Amino acid sequence: MDANFGTMPPPPPGEEQSEPNVKQCHMEIGDDGDKYWTPATQKQTTPYEGQRFETIEAEIDFYETYAMEAGFDVRHGTKRRNRFGEVYIKYMLCSREGYKAKRKEPNNTTKERNKRRRVSNRIGCMARMVITKCDTGGYKVHAVQLRHKHCLCSEDNRPFLKINRQLDIGHKTFLANCAKANIGPTKAFRLFKEMVGSFTDIGATCIDFCNFRRDLLAYIAEADAQMVIEDLFKRKEANPDFYFDFDIDEEAQLSRIFWADAESRRNFACFGDVMSFDATYSTNRYKLVFVPFTGVDNHKRCITFGAGLIAKEDVESYEWLLKRFKTAMEYTPRCTITDQDPALKIAVPQTMPTTRHRFCMWHIMTKVGEKVGVTLWHNDNFKKELNSIVWDDTLPVDEFERKWKTLMKDFNLEEHRWFAQLYEARASWIPAYFTDIPMGGLLRTTSRSESENSYFGKQLSHARRNMRT
Repeated sequence: MDANFGTMPPPPPGEEQSEPNVKQCHMEIGDDGDKYWTPATQKQTTPYEGQRFETIEAEIDFYETYAMEAGFDVRHGTKRRNRFGEVYIKYMLCSREGYKAKRKEPNNTTKERNKRRRVSNRIGCMARMVITKCDTGGYKVHAVQLRHKHCLCSEDNRPFLKINRQLDIGHKTFLANCAKANIGPTKAFRLFKEMVGSFTDIGATCIDFCNFRRDLLAYIAEADAQMVIEDLFKRKEANPDFYFDFDIDEEAQLSRIFWADAESRRNFACFGDVMSFDATYSTNRYKLVFVPFTGVDNHKRCITFGAGLIAKEDVESYEWLLKRFKTAMEYTPRCTITDQDPALKIAVPQTMPTTRHRFCMWHIMTKVGEKVGVTLWHNDNFKKELNSIVWDDTLPVDEFERKWKTLMKDFNLEEHRWFAQLYEARASWIPAYFTDIPMGGLLRTTSRSESENSYFGKQLSHARRNMRT
């Protein structure tokens, strides 16, 4: 029994077909009761037994073009070669041919594995084309089966078939340009749709865009550091005032890098008397520590003098970073503020001997509760007197020393080791010892650096979200 069976149900009597452009296929019921669909394609694009081609590639291209018109995906089947390495038989199959093979577990497996659920669309379709090599040269269609065991794709949905989804050079260039602007594959897919007009005209799906981005990142995984260095060299060629330097470790991997653009160097020339830097933001993937050099302009706004990435927070790395900073800026600041990192206590005086090194007061004061104990920390009189001594900018040096000794005596802290160390280092953090230096807004703490780190961290998180979407 033959009947016309389209991919859309037939319209009711008296009503016009809602989509007259949908090509119909012929459905027939076999002797076994199964339904079979035969595409209604043009005669010149339909393969037939005995059809000859000069090359096997031409025959494969012909069958793929036929599949595009018919509305099904193609899968490459068995291919056999002769002793000369020439293909003498090749199977081109419908993508729904055969059935999903059951996975065999090893005999020695004792633990039950959680199997990932994977849906298969293979239903044993027998549509295929068998290509064989001719003795006289060329290839011919040895056998062909046009009938399918499944309904074929409608014309509106054919652009989404795998055989019709191919990323050409235009797609790849567009995705690469979007990546440079921190635009992820999903947003790039939507932008491309707006450019071409509709989703059916894109020629690919959002998954194809995401897969290309994944493959691109995998391809450059081993060369990403080299790409960064090449980009810095290009910036240097475009602007001779751009400065950068880098260093590699024993395994020839990028371990240190410093850069400062022309604007940053100009800012340092104008506002570089006081500087702060704090290595508190660490990247997750490369385990590199981000170190921005921060200052304040005449509007009390944070400005960046330069930035660096280091693999280790040791004396050698900080000395390398500070030396490159000196080379880029040509002179050192009058005062620099950092936390109490032991490596910085050594690196800063050795690299910049004329620079006053000040410790962040906030980092110091946050440790008071941990050092004095719960009882004394909850004593309001102690906290009030300590803050009035430490944070008072108007106290002269002798007055500070007198009040500090009185405080230690009143609360039995004269033998306290931590407070004794703070008093010995008082010239490195107490405001009374920095009255001769205009601090430019970076008066006591590295809060400007903390704010700068937070800003760069948010920008990087935003870029990562864009890359994923």
